[in-house]
Amino acid sequence: SLPLTDHIVAHHTDANGLSWVRLHDGTNLVGTMDPTQAEPVGLVLPLDEDWALRLAVADRLYRRLTGGEDAAPPLSPQRRARLKRALRTIDAQGDGASYRTIATHVFGARRVAQEAWKTSSLKAQMARLAAYGRKMIAQGYRTLLKGRSR
Repeated sequence: SLPLTDHIVAHHTDANGLSWVRLHDGTNLVGTMDPTQAEPVGLVLPLDEDWALRLAVADRLYRRLTGGEDAAPPLSPQRRARLKRALRTIDAQGDGASYRTIATHVFGARRVAQEAWKTSSLKAQMARLAAYGRKMIAQGYRTLLKGRSR
């Protein structure tokens, strides 16, 4: 039995009984459950090629909820920062921003002005970030969790 009541910041249940719960540490849970009750919460994991990954993620969730020792995060701080920059680049492109405009926001106007934009290393870096962002969007979250996000 894992009482969640002490961890809940926000809780919403829709008309179909699907609950969304946000915990104080930022964890989000979605499912058909009543987290305000001290009832056991179950988890169903498919027996597929991602079994080990799913089991590791479930273990991390359990440790986070029970305040136990947390396992190492699946992404290093550097990879997490690169992913954020890549996804922000894709979002900005979707809003019509050019690589130069995005680079100005990421690196600052002074840094962008230091090189001729046509041959700038920052322009090439923005193109790589955009390609990486598109790849992550196309391949989904499992690629990240498996550690194959390059």
